[in-house]
Amino acid sequence: MNGIIITNQDIGHNAYKIKRFTEEGNKLGISLSHFINDGSLAVIKDNNIQIKIPKCDFIIYCDKDIYLARLLERSGYRLFNKPDFIKMCDDKMLTNIMCANEGIKMPKTIAGPLFYSPVLKEENLRFLKGLGEELGFPLVMKKVYGSLGTGVFLVNNATELASLYSEYCRQPLQFQEYISSSFGKSVRVLIIDGKVVGAFERYNTEDFRSNFGSTATSKEFKLDERFLEASSKIKDLFNIEYAGLDFLFGEDGEPVLCEINSNAFFEEFEKITNVNVAKLFMEMVKRKIKDEQK
Repeated sequence: MNGIIITNQDIGHNAYKIKRFTEEGNKLGISLSHFINDGSLAVIKDNNIQIKIPKCDFIIYCDKDIYLARLLERSGYRLFNKPDFIKMCDDKMLTNIMCANEGIKMPKTIAGPLFYSPVLKEENLRFLKGLGEELGFPLVMKKVYGSLGTGVFLVNNATELASLYSEYCRQPLQFQEYISSSFGKSVRVLIIDGKVVGAFERYNTEDFRSNFGSTATSKEFKLDERFLEASSKIKDLFNIEYAGLDFLFGEDGEPVLCEINSNAFFEEFEKITNVNVAKLFMEMVKRKIKDEQK
C-alpha cells in the first residue's frame, strides 16, 4: 500500500507528522512520499482536472487549501481528512452553525456581515452597537480563518471594537461572548477513527488564549462524563476520522466548544499522554482503504 502526504510550503509542525506517519506506516507495510503544495500540483486544462502527483491508495492531507483538496477528490483520490470536513472545521462560523441545535454548548456567537465597499462608512459600523449590547464587554472577535491563536482578539470596549473592525472588516469575522472562566485554559480532545483517544489541558498565565505564545504549556487531562458526552456528540455529528476538539471551561467547569481542528498537530499530545497517535492513525487508514477497495 502506498500513500502521499501533502503539506503547505511552511512545513513547520507538520515535519513531525511526516516523520511519525512514515515510521508507523513502514511498520504496517505502507510506503509514504511527501509533496509540498506550492500551487503546481493541479490544473484545470482543456476543461479537465490534471493532477501532477502519482496515483496512490490515499493522501494524508496536512493542509487547509480546500481548492486543491477538492481537485484531488474530484480526480478520485481518497483524502484523510475529506475536503468537506476540512472546510467545515477551517471555517469557524460553519463549525458553529453545524453544531447549533444539537445540544452542544458553545459561546454566544454572531457572524460579521461581509463587507465589499472600498470605503467604510458610518452606517457600516451601526451593527457594532448591537454586538456590544448582545455580547457585552469584553467580547471576542475572531477571523473566521486562523490557527494557533492568531486572529483572535479580546475586545474590551466599543472604541476597541470599532478600531479592530475597521482594520479587519473585509475578512470573514465572527464575534463571541467572552468565557472569563476559561481565561488562558482549554482542553484538546483527540479523535481518531471515531474514538476519543485522550486529552490534554493547555494553559497560559499571561494571555487569554491558551495556545498562544511562549508562555503556553500543557498537561494531561482526565476527561469526565461531561467532556466525554460532548466529544461523543461532536464526533458522531461530523463522522470524524481525525480531529482535535478544543473546549473552553464554562462557569461550572463544563465543556464549551471553542473549535474543531481537522489538521491537529500531535507532537505535544504524544509526549504528554504517551498515546501513539501516528500508529492509531495509520492503522485506521490501512483498514479503511482495504475496506473501500474490496
